[in-house]
Amino acid sequence: MPMYEYGCLSCNNRFDRLRRMNQDDADVTCPVCRSKSVQRRLSVFASYTKGASSSDMAESAAPTSSSCGRGCPGCGCGTRN
Repeated sequence: MPMYEYGCLSCNNRFDRLRRMNQDDADVTCPVCRSKSVQRRLSVFASYTKGASSSDMAESAAPTSSSCGRGCPGCGCGTRN
């Protein structure tokens, strides 16, 4: 089952849920305010393959402005948390 990231439209809380790919989001509620007004977010992830060198992994895992979108300091996206 994939892990999906959600954002609450009421309290701006971000949380994750394990969901089947064919499940809709109708029964997802915010764990903080219990609102059903949530939206699935795009998640950033890194994957590593067996046999890749450490320098290859460091380059592929480095966030970029086009893939980050979270405002991480130093990623180059221009937004700060």
